[in-house]
Amino acid sequence: MMKSSQEALSIREPTAEEQATKAHQHTVWRQEIRDWLITYPFTAKLVMRLKLVMVVDSRVPTACTDGVNVFVNAHFAAQCSSALRRFVMGHELYHVLLGHFMRQYGRDRLCWNLAVDAEANYRLMLDGLSMPSDAVFYPAQAGRNAETIYQWLLKHPRPDIDSPFDIHGEELFAPATMDGGNKVLVIDPGFAPLRVDTEVARQITQRWHEMILQEAKQTSWGSIPAGLELIVKNITKPRVDWRTALHDFFLHRSGCQLTWSRINRRYLAHGLYLPGRQGKALSLMLAIDTSGSTQRQLPMFIAELQALLTSVEHVEIHLIECDADIQRERVINHVQELQEIGSDNGDGLTLRGGGGTDFRPVFERANDVMPECLLFFTDGYGRLPDITSSLPLLWVITEDGKVPAPWGQAVRLKSE
Repeated sequence: MMKSSQEALSIREPTAEEQATKAHQHTVWRQEIRDWLITYPFTAKLVMRLKLVMVVDSRVPTACTDGVNVFVNAHFAAQCSSALRRFVMGHELYHVLLGHFMRQYGRDRLCWNLAVDAEANYRLMLDGLSMPSDAVFYPAQAGRNAETIYQWLLKHPRPDIDSPFDIHGEELFAPATMDGGNKVLVIDPGFAPLRVDTEVARQITQRWHEMILQEAKQTSWGSIPAGLELIVKNITKPRVDWRTALHDFFLHRSGCQLTWSRINRRYLAHGLYLPGRQGKALSLMLAIDTSGSTQRQLPMFIAELQALLTSVEHVEIHLIECDADIQRERVINHVQELQEIGSDNGDGLTLRGGGGTDFRPVFERANDVMPECLLFFTDGYGRLPDITSSLPLLWVITEDGKVPAPWGQAVRLKSE
């Protein structure tokens, strides 16, 4: 009788020799950080606030971070030059400072990992650090944030060429996959990344922002590397990407968390066992102003909305098409149905231009339906109700539109 793959699988912990390698590399890397203080004191001081953990684990081929620890594969570490050691630590530091471990939401895993690597690596280039030849970088997207790079990647996929340097998000908790005939898994007890929900992740990022501001106050402005200087400026005068604001609006209401009680089936075919997401059902009303000025940016907004709603376990969308009045209303229970919006197959929106827009019928309908929140996609030109709505509200304003009311939150779309 043939043995199953589970029976043939051998799992072991690091050997005594590998433990010695871990200890030696920990000393080498800690000394590298101390030496780094001479040339890049601002960066090195921040890196020293991360806990360096050497591991020998099949799940960590290079390095990763959970926002508190940096885990580095000791075998990989032993092959690193001084310049590469600094690149690795700087790369992980930027993942933490930029909040990458809390920004993936429902996005495609590979494209998102490539996007955050590209954003981090651009900052390292500004800082003057030497980067390996295979570091992920897209010149056409230099200086843009991960959300924008992600959207660009969806239109310019290169998964056969590019691969992320390290691992992020859900992958931190994934059992290793088997390559070829190797049936030995090395599981290091020292690899114990923090399991954080969205709120804890936000708190970690906030603490890091406080730390970098504290260091900046004690450092002359000209001594702060250019990439980190951008982060300091963004913390003091934040400019929030519309996609980030949209995701934050939902995450406060969805309550989604990673859980092993629900396996993420999306990646099973690739041999990856990742935790699924569990959260409450979300009821929302989506009102779309069907005037002609909104049509150009509607597909971009819908694509992002669909991506983030994949993180919600159950969703009920009351979709309203409106101009001077409500033209059509329907209920959507499957995120995939959002793809029909704007299609020409007869099931999409009836986009009707002409005439003014009246917001009042939508708010009256919201009072009847009582959704948990309301999204209003509009150019902002229309008649408001006399009474301010207390419903959690996000105005999604087209690029050339105006914010229609001082109440509710507002994000403005920007074309790439």
